[in-house]
Amino acid sequence: MSHDLYFWKSAVVEPGEICDRLADEDVEGVAPSPEVERFRSELLGRWPDLADRISPWAPDLDWRQPWGREDLAAHFVSLSLSPRTEASALNDMVTLAREHSLVTHDPQTGETTR
Repeated sequence: MSHDLYFWKSAVVEPGEICDRLADEDVEGVAPSPEVERFRSELLGRWPDLADRISPWAPDLDWRQPWGREDLAAHFVSLSLSPRTEASALNDMVTLAREHSLVTHDPQTGETTR
């Protein structure tokens, strides 16, 4: 079982509904932002192993097999993390999202951080 986290800049619907849409790569109502792309870049720079756990697919994943649309990286970041991911790493990811003024939503708990 994985632990999923979603990050975005702003949206016009409730976080739970956003996550359901983003899981299907539906970004209707989710605004694109360069902050999302910068956050994604920093995530992959600090935790390169996230390349196998991050979506949506984008060219920054280099050799990894593309799947899905390639134009969504400015809209959101989704992470599917191992349940063994250390709490300190999770906290660092949420802190990094705050530094980029992003919303973080944990669909397992329903908790949203801004």
